[in-house]
Amino acid sequence: MIDRFLSSIEGLAPSTKQRYAEVVRDFLAVVGKKNSYTREDVLKYIKVLGDEGSRGTYRGFCFTVLKTFYETMEWPWWTRREERRVKPKNEEPTLLYLRKAEMEKLLEAIASKPPMVQALIRITTITPTRRVELHRLNREDYQPPHLYIKTAKGGLPAALALDPETLNLLDKYLNQRTDTDPALFISGKGNRISISTLSNIFREILTELNLYKRGLGWHGNRRGVTTILHKAGMSERELQEYGRWKSPFMPHKYIQLEPGEVDAKVKKVHPLIKFKEGKK
Repeated sequence: MIDRFLSSIEGLAPSTKQRYAEVVRDFLAVVGKKNSYTREDVLKYIKVLGDEGSRGTYRGFCFTVLKTFYETMEWPWWTRREERRVKPKNEEPTLLYLRKAEMEKLLEAIASKPPMVQALIRITTITPTRRVELHRLNREDYQPPHLYIKTAKGGLPAALALDPETLNLLDKYLNQRTDTDPALFISGKGNRISISTLSNIFREILTELNLYKRGLGWHGNRRGVTTILHKAGMSERELQEYGRWKSPFMPHKYIQLEPGEVDAKVKKVHPLIKFKEGKK
């Protein structure tokens, strides 16, 4: 089923196809194996996602993937009007992301992991690096003290300055390798590390820390790094360059605010209004 589904999809990047496949596999695991599936199976799956804490944005994405899956398999789907009624909505303005304290726990937790895993996680906490960018890295892109990351959507490599600990971990990892594969990061099978393997590594660590929730994947870390740097004083223009975004609006999308955070800052910095403790 999945092979037929993926072969029918055209115009999508391999990484996007992989995400589609992951959704369908999860759907089949939740509702069970059958010869064909109904709309009720979709609703059951979406409900399970909601019960497990998945946000409306992610459930809406899964709904869209399953629509394409159902159309490929020629199973019944809702009419356009019905679909607008049952498709999950993004009920919250904020998306899942790792807070500063959680990212600190993440860095502490990887101390016992292999050098490659430690280096990967440290790189993603230095800069909001995409999975596909790590997947594409070659040995020649590592020129200490810099890592030259090619942007996922084209463009010249960006020089990422690495801290001494990350440099030591990368050197240790590469010195342990005996292969001649040009890829900077390889899996246990000796091949270039896949995007799904990167996701699994991150998910396993979050699960060990009891931090994992559906929807809190690699992008949760990317949003976390962007948010932390913004709160530390970096402007959105600076973040655009640092995160290698083409659009100046993308950092704004990634920066997350906690409930009440804006009001608290207004009370602290507003030049015309003085707030006293216990008074408005």
